[in-house]
Amino acid sequence: MTAPPHRARSERGAALLLVLMVVAVVTVMATELAYDTRVSLQIAANARDELRASYQARGAVAISRLVLHFQQRLDQAGGAAGQIMAGMQAAQGGAGGLPAGASQGSLSFRLWDAIPVDDTVIALLLGTGPTSGARGKGDEGFNATIEDEERKVNVAQLAGLSTVAGPQLQRLLLAVRDPRYDVLFDREDDLGNRLSRRDVAAALRDWADEDATTSTLGLNPLAPFEKGFGDENQYYDRGEDRYRAKNARFDSLDELFMVAGIGDAFMGAFGDQLTVYPDVNATINVNTTDPEQILVNALLMSSPPGVPQPPLLDPSFAQKLSMALRLVRPLPFMTITVQQFATVLQALGMKLQPIYVQAQNTDTRSPFGNTSNTFTIRATGRAGGVERTIDAVVTMDDRAGPLQSDLGRLIHWRED
Repeated sequence: MTAPPHRARSERGAALLLVLMVVAVVTVMATELAYDTRVSLQIAANARDELRASYQARGAVAISRLVLHFQQRLDQAGGAAGQIMAGMQAAQGGAGGLPAGASQGSLSFRLWDAIPVDDTVIALLLGTGPTSGARGKGDEGFNATIEDEERKVNVAQLAGLSTVAGPQLQRLLLAVRDPRYDVLFDREDDLGNRLSRRDVAAALRDWADEDATTSTLGLNPLAPFEKGFGDENQYYDRGEDRYRAKNARFDSLDELFMVAGIGDAFMGAFGDQLTVYPDVNATINVNTTDPEQILVNALLMSSPPGVPQPPLLDPSFAQKLSMALRLVRPLPFMTITVQQFATVLQALGMKLQPIYVQAQNTDTRSPFGNTSNTFTIRATGRAGGVERTIDAVVTMDDRAGPLQSDLGRLIHWRED
């Protein structure tokens, strides 16, 4: 007996519906599997690119440290070449109308300022061509910049016993003295603290010194800080998250945000002029291309220090100083000595403290030098659409120990 036609059609319809449901389920499962596969593949590709970018940045740090290693060797060998150059210039009667002292001293170059650390440049130096190797992939490379930390205001020295504490305090106060920055000091913060420029300087010292009493600014320029009678933690005992002054050396520049009177606005205005990384006995490098820092150094060398003299009040003084420095330092990456810088200032009519213009300056009170041992390396690695950035601080002073004559010692590392 055969099934009625309507029943056969119902069975065929149910079978077709079942097939459609199975196809729909399989399609959903296949689509989900394909999506998961694409996501997993992209995650794997991103992880691969992150690793490649990280090692590109690490390679840039390594190359930068190698450049700094050669810089130290060049600084050591620069004295003899400088004496030869000084003799030649003296035989020619000076340099471009400047006093003879302006052309004397060691001859050296800032290799780290003259040699770009970039994947294209490195490929050219290695003879592989600008389009071969990693750059040929079109999505991979690195670059790095090197920054001299000893040309900045070393706030860690405010708590030190060296003779640099006074000059560093003056450099800090000169850097923040412009009236346009009054808004940073004439208002209370979220905790009700209002600190003047001098209060902020004292707070920086109190954060790192070893006692728990406040510091005040006295009149002795060689020992500018005096002990007060208050509690240095008074600024930090307010609010919900209370803490105390560290009473130890700064570990990083970010730690400045914990000091009273310092916030985002303060660091936005002065953060690139401050450092905590050089040694507490490090000198201030006069070889800087920052016009504001050059003028601050000039003010610090003047007699009396920090007092603007008539030449400095001339609106064209900065331009005259820049032109005079170009005569002594024809190339921007050349270095000059403290005496050369001082002699240029003297030739422009400034009255300077005697310790800066002596031919053989052995006075330990001088806070200035012409070489540096502590540098910040900012390296960026790229791979695909991923970038990785490393901030590394390397020192080649006594703190480096056996690494002093090699690639230096890393004292700070931050990878983003």
